[in-house]
Amino acid sequence: MASVARSLGRSAFFLARRGPIFTPVRQFSATPISLVSEDPPVPEEPKRPRPQDLPPAPEYSPDFLSKEEREQYDLMSPEERKAFDEANRALVSEYNDPQARAAMFAELDKEVFQIERETHMRFEAPRVRSNGFWAEDEPDDLALVEDGDEDFNDDEMTSMAYAQLEQHREIREYARIAAWDMPLLSELAKPFTLPPESHILRFRYTTYMGEQHPAEPKVVVELSSKDLTPKYLTEAQRQTFLKLVGVRYNPQTDIVRMSCEKFPLRAQNKRYLGDTIKSLIKEAKEGDSFADVPLDLRHHKPKVTHRFPESWVMTPERKKQLEATRAERQRQEQERVDGNKVVLQAARTLPALNPALNAKATEEREKVAVKVNAKAQRKRVR
Repeated sequence: MASVARSLGRSAFFLARRGPIFTPVRQFSATPISLVSEDPPVPEEPKRPRPQDLPPAPEYSPDFLSKEEREQYDLMSPEERKAFDEANRALVSEYNDPQARAAMFAELDKEVFQIERETHMRFEAPRVRSNGFWAEDEPDDLALVEDGDEDFNDDEMTSMAYAQLEQHREIREYARIAAWDMPLLSELAKPFTLPPESHILRFRYTTYMGEQHPAEPKVVVELSSKDLTPKYLTEAQRQTFLKLVGVRYNPQTDIVRMSCEKFPLRAQNKRYLGDTIKSLIKEAKEGDSFADVPLDLRHHKPKVTHRFPESWVMTPERKKQLEATRAERQRQEQERVDGNKVVLQAARTLPALNPALNAKATEEREKVAVKVNAKAQRKRVR
């Protein structure tokens, strides 16, 4: 055992005395190895100078003003310039005094400390948050938004559920208005009265409930050309007015219809239509009458409207009349003789008209004659 221990100890001592084995390796590149240079030393931040160490300010002179300040200085009156120069010289002299300068900086430091004490301000950089898995390969920076689906805790509703909830809220709001506010409007109801004869223009607007539509500013005006006579136009001037409006005239209803949606507000479009009609009436009065030009109505295609006849209205008398007519028709159908059916029935039943029946009758007579002869012979034999 001693020899074994001695040999193991000698081997261990030999391995401990050996140095690291160096294996020669040929580098892939023939260039020498270049180590990374050390970082340059960071220069120390300059110390803040004391107020006593600051250089004095130069003497005040208007020549030291900037271009904008010089322009404002030139616009001042002599009294204002004098007061401005005295104030600046006083500031320069106060700044150049070491004790006043130290007191000035001490007051500024005191105010800054008071502001920092009252208002907690943090100048740390905001923490960068990850935009989520779905925005990793997004090339557009404007499309990089936070992905809220990754932090979904199964304790909220979906967007569709919120939309349904918003719709229910809107419906309930209108239901409350109908239940509580609409009955109060009956107190403000007024009986209907026909508009006066002076109101010949009828304006029509379109309102889309619950949404903003681009067609809402559109205004349509209608007027009857016969309402213009004889107060505003004569009959000849009315014909001139119809020639001027052109295709906007409907001869079947005698209605002139015009619309406008050029402006963003209804009031502007309504005012434009009113001014246009005034201009047409003025032109019909003072302009050319176009007496040699006939009124062109080719643009109008009359539509034939079929009305339900009054004689077809189902009244008790009309119902009795229809029942009597139906019964008379059935009686005539029953009494009528159909010649085709009579001839067909006769051809089927009369042997003279049907060769098959005639042959069958002859065969029957022959059979009867044979039977009679046979009976007669039997009687003779007896």
